[in-house]
Amino acid sequence: MEKKTNILNILFNVLFWGSLWGIVEATLGTLLHLAFFAHLGIFARSSTVIIPIALFLMAICYKRTKSFSAVLFMGCLAATIKLTTAFIIGFRDIVYFPAIYIIVEALAIGGALALFRPTNVVSTKTLCSIVVANTAYQFVYLLISRGANWTAGVEKYLLMYNCVAILYSFLVCGVSYGIIKLINLYKKEESKLSITRIINSPITASLVVTIAVTLTLTLAAI
Repeated sequence: MEKKTNILNILFNVLFWGSLWGIVEATLGTLLHLAFFAHLGIFARSSTVIIPIALFLMAICYKRTKSFSAVLFMGCLAATIKLTTAFIIGFRDIVYFPAIYIIVEALAIGGALALFRPTNVVSTKTLCSIVVANTAYQFVYLLISRGANWTAGVEKYLLMYNCVAILYSFLVCGVSYGIIKLINLYKKEESKLSITRIINSPITASLVVTIAVTLTLTLAAI
């Protein structure tokens, strides 16, 4: 019975946080490609804005499940949601490469979490995991996108992009820490249980997955 409960906990958390990741990819991924954000340069690129959020969502999923495989399954779900855009624009490089990079992100944070094993979402170990994961991701991104010429982008991606993404990660963790502290001032034990019930619900899982896929397809068609 306990094993079944653990499996269901992992399943529902993967569906919930993986779908949220898909929603972030669909919404922010579309907005950051608008001409307005292009003027902001490095401070408004998907590799510096979305990745810190994705890494943080994966850290939450790990904290709630204590499972590294949950992080990898979460990445597979987000990548699958991203691949649904193929139904709108065809199976092209702008469809499958982002999906590949999502898997790389999941592998990077999964490895970093296995290395540092943080016990709290907002902690020094979590920040270290995000720094290591983001650095590893940027390196693998260079290898995939540049191939033999990957060294041409080392300074830009491993230093500039990476530093901005890490800065945003610290910002996300700082804001989250403040919100958590405020919630802790007012919450009761039953409120913690209600949040778990909401996440571990088939209705919630179906809803967030549907929203993620619908948003992804709709924004791909615009």
